[in-house]
Amino acid sequence: MLPFAAETLLSIFGQYNRGIWPLHGVAALMVLVALALALVGGRGAGRVVGLLLGVLWVWIGVAFIGGALAEFHFWASRLAGVFVAQGLMLVFALTLLARHGFGWPGGLAGTVAVLVMAYAMLGHVLLEVLLLGTPWAQAQYVGVVPGPTMLFTLGILLLAQPRPALILAIIPFLWALVTAYIAWELGLWLEYVPAALGVIAFVLLLVRWLYPGERRLFRSDA
Repeated sequence: MLPFAAETLLSIFGQYNRGIWPLHGVAALMVLVALALALVGGRGAGRVVGLLLGVLWVWIGVAFIGGALAEFHFWASRLAGVFVAQGLMLVFALTLLARHGFGWPGGLAGTVAVLVMAYAMLGHVLLEVLLLGTPWAQAQYVGVVPGPTMLFTLGILLLAQPRPALILAIIPFLWALVTAYIAWELGLWLEYVPAALGVIAFVLLLVRWLYPGERRLFRSDA
């Protein structure tokens, strides 16, 4: 059981957003650069993508979970460490080792990647404001809070070529499950959408590992 109500969570988002403003713009720029480089492709682009994603995950772990959420959740320090670990893994695998390039894959992988990243960048915050009446100051913005950033990361990993190390998607997948739990526990039905999209993206990444003909499945030009 979560130690706070839905209203408290929205208040946490509001206080956090006001406290870090205008860093939302910096995070949005980093997300757009990562997306552009992932679509352009190449291992050089992959190095920058890994660095940008890693910085965002570390920031969220330290500033949001370890900072804004800390006084409301007794596991905040442990969760913060998990997010920092995810950020460091992204930097290590994509930036330092540089074993993965990126590029438009076409087919199912490309379609789902675009869907989840578009929802992470714009869809969720617009639905929060327009459907639920959430104030802009309490909305969830990609790059600075966990949910949209989890979803954007899974979308980026779907663009990785060759298929990325599955361990890079484990923590984002687990946070998708946490998001579903938050939706159920607090009655925030809209949170089921990023949770479901995150699970779908992870399943496709898993299929790329288990299905020997994944190129024919995921590429429209194969």
